[in-house]
Amino acid sequence: MALIRGQRRRSPTSGTSDGQGIFPRSKQRVIEAELSWISSLVLFFATVYSVLKFDIIWIGFGIFALSLYVLPIVSTRDPFKAIPWEITILLSSPMLLHISEGSQMMSDQFAWWDDLTSLAFAFSLSTIGFLLTVELEMYTSVRMNRPFSVFFVVMFTLSESGFWMLALYVGDSLFGTTNLQSNDDVMREFVWILIGGILMGFLYAAYIRAMSDHRSKTLGLIHVWEVKN
Repeated sequence: MALIRGQRRRSPTSGTSDGQGIFPRSKQRVIEAELSWISSLVLFFATVYSVLKFDIIWIGFGIFALSLYVLPIVSTRDPFKAIPWEITILLSSPMLLHISEGSQMMSDQFAWWDDLTSLAFAFSLSTIGFLLTVELEMYTSVRMNRPFSVFFVVMFTLSESGFWMLALYVGDSLFGTTNLQSNDDVMREFVWILIGGILMGFLYAAYIRAMSDHRSKTLGLIHVWEVKN
């Protein structure tokens, strides 16, 4: 006999016949994962560029962001448990903004471009807060309604910014760098990080609300009734 008695034939779209195997492969989930893998290349090559330029701060951000990207894949041992592709692009955007800071063409074209690129660091921390909130929703039993999710993103962004500033201070003390110029600069960064966190919190709530029920269930992002009612 081709099959041992009692063994069920595996479904071509899942790890087991009941569709709940180690690697669920519904068509939509495969497409979502492939788009996420492709978009993660943007983050990867942006990090490589920062390494080649020896841009220490952005090397740290890139490695940390990539670690958060692969964390659910490694912890679940499921390559299809990748975060949504648009969140990966959002995570990459601060690095792309920083890389484009020296673009003379953009500076000549848009008078506000230099001011925008100067906020890339504050934007980077708020995207991390956004990502961590999404991963908690997708891969743990944590569930939040919209008001609390906004508050959580803001508080997570501020808390990580405190640790980041501490790391910059230690780096300046040990290596003689000048990442932190003065207390005024630090406080100004905190203000922009707070603004970025608030905006990212509302963006997260809008993102969950705008997502279709079918896609949110496919991604396992959230129980629909907990946020959308």
